[in-house]
Amino acid sequence: MEISVVDQSPIFTNTNADQAIKDSVELAQYSDQIGLKRFWLAEHHGSNSFAGCSPEILIPRIASSTKNIRVGSGGVMLMHYSPYKVAENFRLLESMFPRRIDLGLGRAPGSDPFQAGALAYGSKTTGPEFFPTKMNDLRSFLSNQTSETKSFENVNVTPGLGDVPDTWLLVSSEQGADYASFFGLPMSLAYFINQDCLHLAKPYRENFQKSIFGDSPQVSVAVFAICAETNEEANLLASSASIWRENASKGIFGPFPTLEEATKKIKDKDKEEGKSIVGDQKYVEGQLMKILEETNADELKIITICESMSSKKESYRLIKEIFS
Repeated sequence: MEISVVDQSPIFTNTNADQAIKDSVELAQYSDQIGLKRFWLAEHHGSNSFAGCSPEILIPRIASSTKNIRVGSGGVMLMHYSPYKVAENFRLLESMFPRRIDLGLGRAPGSDPFQAGALAYGSKTTGPEFFPTKMNDLRSFLSNQTSETKSFENVNVTPGLGDVPDTWLLVSSEQGADYASFFGLPMSLAYFINQDCLHLAKPYRENFQKSIFGDSPQVSVAVFAICAETNEEANLLASSASIWRENASKGIFGPFPTLEEATKKIKDKDKEEGKSIVGDQKYVEGQLMKILEETNADELKIITICESMSSKKESYRLIKEIFS
């Protein structure tokens, strides 16, 4: 079983966005050292909680600081962008770091309407309803095939520039799974967003169509998890994310509280709601195995948010050890 990282570059109340980016680089280097498969970078705009606003810029910084781990986006929110430019960016990245680049695509805005409007800057093709057309064009541009969009029939990405990067679709809904199977994309289920998405693995596999992205279906599951030596320690480490989620549910978005701040307010809700897998190795293994049994996934992508970098590293090490 392959274990990977989805990193959201979290900002804590005692740090800032600059430090969050440095922390992402440090975590990527450690993930590479212990043999994790991938390191994916999230995309959020105008956020006080997450610093990663441009995965395609941060990817080469991390790829150049590591040796073996695959580095990618988790994901590029295609609704905001020109498929042509996305293809250029990731073909160039693949040329610079051969066989190490992943293009993870998302259909959500990753922002509020104000940031989305600024990203669109007057464009009339930025809504999620344009995803199928944009995906069609992206597929053509990545593979240097003729686009089905007539106005783009003579458009090509620089000939000979890189290969097609491994391309995934981030999925949390039935429609997303339908798109993944139709376009023949590997699918990454966002269990950390929607705990009712695991059943989508079965119809995705049944309806999968071969494509330039792969001959057979691939499924990974993205899970929020924290593992420690004891359940008590793991729950303590998870308190920052727990309080942040509680605030977010009330429409309050800000930096993650420090461990000290969180322990003053902690209410053990995440574990009850099933949003997180938090505990010692035995507990985490049991919960992850349930997910694997339901999905027959090929890979687990772990999201871990806690203030202490050493504790975050140890959590990934312990989860990696479960499947070693």
